[in-house]
Amino acid sequence: MLFDSERISHAYITNKFAAEMIAKAVVCGERYGSRPCNNCNHCDKTTRNIHPDITMIGKQEDKTIVSVDQIRELKKDVYIVPNESEQKAYIVNDADAMNINAQNAFLQILEEPPAHAVFILCTENPAALLPTVRSRCIELKQQPTSQSNINKTNSGEEETDENEELNELTEKFLLALNDNVKLMECMFTLEKLDRHTFAQFLTQTREHIIQILKQNQNIKTQNPTIPNKTLATAETIIIKAKEMQDLNVSPVHISGYICASLIQSEDRF
Repeated sequence: MLFDSERISHAYITNKFAAEMIAKAVVCGERYGSRPCNNCNHCDKTTRNIHPDITMIGKQEDKTIVSVDQIRELKKDVYIVPNESEQKAYIVNDADAMNINAQNAFLQILEEPPAHAVFILCTENPAALLPTVRSRCIELKQQPTSQSNINKTNSGEEETDENEELNELTEKFLLALNDNVKLMECMFTLEKLDRHTFAQFLTQTREHIIQILKQNQNIKTQNPTIPNKTLATAETIIIKAKEMQDLNVSPVHISGYICASLIQSEDRF
């Protein structure tokens, strides 16, 4: 799971399997590509469970709920600036075990969160959370962590197939930037993707564009294959497309937006 450096939300609902990755992305030191980078000091500390800007709470020993007192203690810490990273991550395990008072207290934090705080609610039953809490979070639906899925991941087969598909789509898109006909053909392919794959395409493609722009700065060339203005325009459009996806706009409509925006742009060719 990768996150665009500029598009990390302030609150997520997910399961424990993804929580650490999200927290790692929050504190990651990468500021241009996808996060987590898994190379910086912040990522290393997260892996070793010693990062000072990641806080985890949950049901205490012999308790069946996450109490309002725990949320109040969390609230006290929320407004303290981060120790090392630019942001702080708060993981609430067993979020569905918060009683009504605890959820209402947590809602107050979600309504006016400090810019440096990101909240990750872990639960297998999001429906147990108040609608007002859920409405202020992005719900990430993860694939079941069954043994069969773990085996597939460990074998690398599923990941390899997915990476190959994404690489082909990204290459096809970049090659189509200077050709309106190829661009429309590419959009017909993209609009058929599921939301998860489409999101990965947007993130990976923007990352590739950034890499090409950096290479073009280092290599003195008067006639790059794709002009820098074209790449910069495409990156801006993709950023807007990611914002649209955060608002649950469908891949069909976003693909149409990307195609129309690129064709109308004066910075191409």
